[in-house]
Amino acid sequence: MRNITGQPVVGDDLYGRDYELETLWERLEAGEHVLLLAPRRVGKTSLMLELRRRPHPNWHVIYIDVEGAADAADLFADILAQLASHPTYRRGIENIPGWQAAKNILSAANFSAKARVGELGELKVEFASAMRADWHRRADQIRARLAMPEAEEPEERLLVIIDELPLLVARLADNGPRQDAELLLSKLREWRQAPDLRGRVVTLAGGSIGLEGVVQRTGLSGVINDLVPFHLESWSRSTARQFLCEISRGSAFPLGEATVEQILDLLHDPVPYHLQLFFQALRGECRGNPALLAPELVRRCFEERLAGASGTAHLDHYATRLEIALGKQERRAALAVLSRLSRLASPKELVPVEELQQLSAKRKALRSALRTLEADGYIRREGDCVSFRSNLLRRWWRKHHAGDAP
Repeated sequence: MRNITGQPVVGDDLYGRDYELETLWERLEAGEHVLLLAPRRVGKTSLMLELRRRPHPNWHVIYIDVEGAADAADLFADILAQLASHPTYRRGIENIPGWQAAKNILSAANFSAKARVGELGELKVEFASAMRADWHRRADQIRARLAMPEAEEPEERLLVIIDELPLLVARLADNGPRQDAELLLSKLREWRQAPDLRGRVVTLAGGSIGLEGVVQRTGLSGVINDLVPFHLESWSRSTARQFLCEISRGSAFPLGEATVEQILDLLHDPVPYHLQLFFQALRGECRGNPALLAPELVRRCFEERLAGASGTAHLDHYATRLEIALGKQERRAALAVLSRLSRLASPKELVPVEELQQLSAKRKALRSALRTLEADGYIRREGDCVSFRSNLLRRWWRKHHAGDAP
């Protein structure tokens, strides 16, 4: 197992998620369409990619990342590109616009199995260009293709994973008419509820901001109420402890028991990515020499490297994502809440929600902001009180964003 930071991990590098993988497959095998709910940086994308890497028998898995998608046409063009390059699903899409150009790409690339990333990108561009004007009708054509019986492989099933769907929905809702976002979500719902796809095609969607929060602020909650929530949480303290022990042994940089406990105490919430960052920072601070480890060095590494300016590259997405996930009034309320909570003396200290209500004259906006902040992993709630979930995020926010609140 390697300590990989900055990108998803799969295979032997994916740690402590066997139960989640098994449970997800149980739900997918039962035909459930899943909404993956997770705080930031707990390994959502890694879990999705592991589903694709290690599918169950008779399952095909395609993974669509729409973080950079401009519109719904990009999403369905990506689906179509992967189907066109797949020997099981390639048949029957010849009448969809863009097929001739795609056929030339496929022939030139000599596809015998799965398209390489570069050629998939070319296919996507061709299909998106051809279907942008009437993508919703082309989506119906794709659905009709997926409903075609496979004479040779009647038991084959398809899992369509859509990563960062909330970002695309928010982009459509904010930059265009609300109907664009509604049409996309309605079309995906049609796919999920189509009788001719039942038992054949299953969807799993998720993202780095909560889809529920996005659809609530755009008034579109009704079009996702058939998705079954699946919650992916941070590691337990015991799993985090085991991870640190194993990764330190494998990296020839052993951590003593006291150091491990200090790391966990400082982080408070054992987010996998934050543990990986901490271990990497400690190893770098000691130049690979574990003899230099000391409590003061661990504390300084936390405050200066992780929660300091150098941590911004890894944590700034917590701030920028609020601009996407929340409307203007909700965002103002959220910044006020986070600024107040970041000034607490300890991550264990709680603030009553009643006290936070004084921070915003817009009670509805505040309630919406609190729901989103909790769902997206910024804050935790205990009864009628809240606090920062992560001590790392609390310390970093205090240093870099506490003055941003109006």
